[in-house]
Amino acid sequence: MRNIPTTKQLRNKYDPDGVLEAIEISFKGNLEKLRLSLNHKDSPLLKYNRDLQISLLDSNEKKNEEIIDDVAATLKDTLYFMTLSKKDRTAVTQKMKIYHSNLVKNQLARIELLLDDSEIGSPKHGHDPTPKHKGMNQVFDILGMIKKDLELENDHWSHLSRSGYLTGFQISMGEFFEMLKKLGMTQKDQITLVQRLFDDFEVDWNEGDRENIKLSLQLPALANYETTQRDIRQLSSTFFSKSLSEDLVLDLIDHARIMKKRLRRF
Repeated sequence: MRNIPTTKQLRNKYDPDGVLEAIEISFKGNLEKLRLSLNHKDSPLLKYNRDLQISLLDSNEKKNEEIIDDVAATLKDTLYFMTLSKKDRTAVTQKMKIYHSNLVKNQLARIELLLDDSEIGSPKHGHDPTPKHKGMNQVFDILGMIKKDLELENDHWSHLSRSGYLTGFQISMGEFFEMLKKLGMTQKDQITLVQRLFDDFEVDWNEGDRENIKLSLQLPALANYETTQRDIRQLSSTFFSKSLSEDLVLDLIDHARIMKKRLRRF
């Protein structure tokens, strides 16, 4: 039998938890600086309001504070990448990409090994009749659906372009740009907001990318975000089953959604 590393072995090899911990530390340490940048007196965010279901008696200041906090929350991963050099950003993105890609491939391979042997739990015995193993049938049904989802995920990872120093931004800023769209923020104001944010954090990036944020960051980020949202919406069809209970299928979908969101962070 081929030697397929377990998920734990992959985690020990690539240390993704170290990156996740660094993101948390960076967010806590730089959150106030981020809020100050977003809440600067010339910030475009201050011109926009959103239906926050706040009483008309509440002040505009309170509305602005909530918008700033909501926008800041979408920049958690981005904030970490803003503090890294181009070289380090590329290295982190490449490492996490390899880890997640291998994780999907290995889990898919393990499931395929199990599904290749339909007699697990109820091997045939000569010409004696073998009763249907209802428990294993259910297990195979579940593994078959998970296999289908992992195949789709594996296809996603195999078609990704090579990671560069902007990849971390292009993946992590999708929800941020989507929120700005929902606020009704103009294209010009979105660019102004990002320029100030990157200037305040002295982000290491090329002048050419700085001059064309729409092409270098915004459009790729929104495209990645929509791809992930589309794939999450399609989970209900991937896990459709007539033999499993509705509660079990919903649980499978919930876990698949969580996994997909975590994998697509990088």
